[in-house]
This record gives sequence, C-alpha cells and structure tokens, in this order.
Amino acid sequence: MELRHLRYFVAVAEELNFRRAAERLNVTRPALSKQIKDLETEIGVKLLDRDTVRVALTDAGKVFLADSRAILDDVEHAVARSREAQDGRRGQIRIGSVGQIAASFLPDALRAFRVNFPDVEVTFVEMTPPEQLEALAKDEIDLGFAYGRDTEKVPGMSSLLLVRSTFGVSMSKDHPFATRRALRLEELHDQSMLCVGDEKASTHRRDILSMFEEAGTAPASVRQILGFESLLTMIAADQGLSMLPEVLDLRSSHGIVTVPLLADRARADFTMWAVWKTAGASLLVRNFVRLLERNRPADSMAVA
Repeated sequence: MELRHLRYFVAVAEELNFRRAAERLNVTRPALSKQIKDLETEIGVKLLDRDTVRVALTDAGKVFLADSRAILDDVEHAVARSREAQDGRRGQIRIGSVGQIAASFLPDALRAFRVNFPDVEVTFVEMTPPEQLEALAKDEIDLGFAYGRDTEKVPGMSSLLLVRSTFGVSMSKDHPFATRRALRLEELHDQSMLCVGDEKASTHRRDILSMFEEAGTAPASVRQILGFESLLTMIAADQGLSMLPEVLDLRSSHGIVTVPLLADRARADFTMWAVWKTAGASLLVRNFVRLLERNRPADSMAVA
C-alpha cells in the first residue's frame, strides 16, 4: 500500500463519484477504479459498494476513511515540520554553557532567538571551553565558546569574536589589595593563583603563567579549580587570587573585586569567541550566530 492509494480512496469516499474524484485527482477514471480495486484486494476488505448508478461506503470503508484522513494529515504535518527544520525554524540546538562571562550578550541573544524561532529548543550542556572544542568536533554540541587569540585558527571551525577585554587581578572584596587602583605582577609573587579548568588543557592557566613569565616573576602557587562558578566561590572566600577579564562585574553578585593590571595590554588581552563547525553548519546554528553578532558588545569584531 502506498500513500497514493489512501489519497485516491479519500477522494472517492468524499465525492462518492468516480468521475468527479478522477477529475479532482487529475487521473483517468479507469486508472482510479483500478487503484481502488488494488487497495481492497491488498487489505482484504471491501470499502465501497458501487454499481453503475451509485457509490457508497461500507461500514469498513467508513472506519478506513477516518483513519486514512488521520494518516494523510500526519504525513502533511511531518512534511511541514521537516521543512521548518530545514529552514532553521524547528529542531534543537545544543550550546556549551559558558557561565557568567556570557551575561553581557547571551540573554539578549536567547530572548531574540525565542521570539524569532519559538519552535526551536535550546539546550545548554555544562562543560569547560576546551571540552567544548572537543565536543564540537564529535558533534556532541552545535555551538560552543572558547578563549584566546588562537581560537580563530582552529582547523575546521568558524568563530565569532564576542568579548574583548583586559585581564585584571580578581580577589575577595576583603583582600588587602582590593582597595588598590592598580597592581603589578611583581606584587603578586607571594600569592596563590587560582585557574579554572583541567591542568593539562587550561587556557586560563597557560595565559596566567605566561603573563608572570614575561614579567620575570612567578606566583607562590597555582591551583586548578574545575568549573567557573567554583572558581568564583574560591576567590570570594579569599582562597587565592585569579586573573579575570575586567568586563566582568562581580562585586555585587559574588563580592569579588577586579583591580586593573599594570602590564602590556597585548599580553593581558582577553578574548572570547563563539565557535562552530564550518562544514555542514545548520541553519539553526547560523540563525543563532546571527543573533549573537547583533547582541555582542559594540567593540567586538567578527572573524569567519
């Protein structure tokens, strides 16, 4: 049985006239009659009582008509939904979660996306930025976020610059340095520095140690903290200092002060990017990236 058999039967059942049904379907009357006979033979049920004068539905035909209409409606609905998905108006987009740093652009982008694409489900997946690059490569997420200037050079990935800032020294509001207007790296040699992420794949750790090395000094110790919110909790609890972008306002939300760093701005530069696979990027991803671009801070620049 094929869908055309159902369409042909529904037309005959609604018209109760083979000639009118054939005209409606744009087929010949003999061809239509043969299709109906083939259908009845295949399912082993008589659907129509017909003679040279009249056509009527059998009791079985009435039941089959209702179910045939439901099936054809479901098919039409499935086709419409698939076309909406192809056009980027339906489906699911999986995004790597990036935490507090995204507060300046992500909420507005999400609101705009919801308004423009209400039938698309947005799902956030908790993982660190290095994990997000791996997850993108394995198609475990559709869009991720990454830090550092090298992000725009990742093979097979496209990127959009979302945040450009400068690293400052972040600490508890009760730390003795919290009232300073600026700090030099040399003044931090006896401090414990907190870095987010795994020690082997932490861009944050690499950037912090690189800044100290170029300044010809080193912190007293370096501790790895898994998870950005955990990092903020440790800083607020005065368990160490860290380097965070000055664009973050953490005083009211976490009791953390970020003091400007007296260092070469190029060395202390912080960038964050949205990242997605270049090959096969869906319209869902491209639509979301377009809204990210509209809602990012004005001083950011796109890089394809």
